Amino acid sequence: MQQGADVILNDGVPRELRDVGVEQKLGATLPTDLRLTDSLGRRVRLGDFLDGQRPLILTLNYSNCPMLCNVQLNQLAQSLNKMNLKIGDDFQLLSVSIDPKETDQRLREMKGQYVEQVPTHPRADEGWAFTRTNKAVVDRLAEVVGFSYKYNATSKQYSHPAMLAFVSPDGVITRYSLGVAFPPDDMKLALVEAGQGKVGGVIDQFVLWCSVYDPDANSYVPQAWRLMRLGGAVMISVMMLALIPYWRGRKGSPAPAATEAALVKQRPVETPLPPGRQKPTQLFSS
Repeated sequence: MQQGADVILNDGVPRELRDVGVEQKLGATLPTDLRLTDSLGRRVRLGDFLDGQRPLILTLNYSNCPMLCNVQLNQLAQSLNKMNLKIGDDFQLLSVSIDPKETDQRLREMKGQYVEQVPTHPRADEGWAFTRTNKAVVDRLAEVVGFSYKYNATSKQYSHPAMLAFVSPDGVITRYSLGVAFPPDDMKLALVEAGQGKVGGVIDQFVLWCSVYDPDANSYVPQAWRLMRLGGAVMISVMMLALIPYWRGRKGSPAPAATEAALVKQRPVETPLPPGRQKPTQLFSS
């Protein structure tokens, strides 16, 4: 390059990645009637994975993905191993292939690969389903969750984003996780939030109450005003507990006015003499 020559930066978005991304549609409800086929070749509906008790994590991938799907699901498996919430017990996982040419054999291989990576989840084989379907169903599901993808006829690959959608037990999208890094603490809070009080313990619910989701940071952060309210309540409670002995002492001791009245009552009362009269003197004789 010659010194002083104009430099043109290639900062544009590649054509195959244009219009590829995720539009977060929080509050949208998944269509329960979508027909899927699982890795054993069984015909199922999306609604079969919504039991009204456990939240659901939804992923959209495909088995022949050269890089992104593998990175995403590997990271997901690592994070799952660090959580105390368990697949099949506390929540379910559903992976839907975006490739209409997906086969049951490839789904079984893919499922076996990732179930093996989560040994801390004994019911992962039962609680993590890998499914396929036709293009019309994929497009309908992708539209509902805001998942935009494209097929490249030259490379015969799909351009797509990395996404986890957290879904409530009744099918409502409550949270998204975008990218390939899934911090276990954030995943746990997202599941507790999606579980609507049915997932996680008292401490988990308390941590969620003290946190708020920051879409820019793609994570949960402490909520300042709630922490301030909590700190104020704790301070008032401590002050009231400290004053209890004082209140009890005042209640157990006689009031000053009552004590003074009792002393006055014990003093002898002398009857005043009429004017001009003297108190008689008592005489003693020998």
